[in-house]
Amino acid sequence: MLVLIVATVCGLVAGYALGGRLQNLESLHLRMPALVLLAMAVQLVIFTGLGGWLGESASIVAHVASYGLLLAFAFLNRGNLGIVLAGVGTLLNAVVIVANGGYMPASRWALDLAGLATTSATHNNSMVADEGARLLPLGDVMAVPGALPLLSNVFSVGDVLIIVGVAILIALAMRAGPEPATESP
Repeated sequence: MLVLIVATVCGLVAGYALGGRLQNLESLHLRMPALVLLAMAVQLVIFTGLGGWLGESASIVAHVASYGLLLAFAFLNRGNLGIVLAGVGTLLNAVVIVANGGYMPASRWALDLAGLATTSATHNNSMVADEGARLLPLGDVMAVPGALPLLSNVFSVGDVLIIVGVAILIALAMRAGPEPATESP
């Protein structure tokens, strides 16, 4: 969720910097946006403790399914550059998560820098990478330092692509907007 907050803020700042207007977002038409809302709802349930009653196996299946929803949305809206970039980031994250049994491997270095626990427990969907972690370079190997308490976290290359893609989506939509009315002679 933090990824989407950062992406939204970056997109709004870039949109305004490009002379865009917030009300131009109304003209953004996307196919099946409910897929994103459903995926976010699933992740909200499984990562906030609300899904504790699901059990680990069902939570993993729900986690992977949420990525399927996001990828379906990206495919349906593949004509939009921002969504394509975010979709590539989502695909990278999904591949790493599936390759690691439903969890995103996180490097100890990144977890330490972010001030997060480096025990065998998971943090959100990240787990401490061991020597058997697959595709670790695409995992959570970057971090925002723990000195920034509201922002400190670990993140992946896929997360960076998601942030850039969503920011581009918002910034370009703010710039675009309805065609201005022309006066007739």
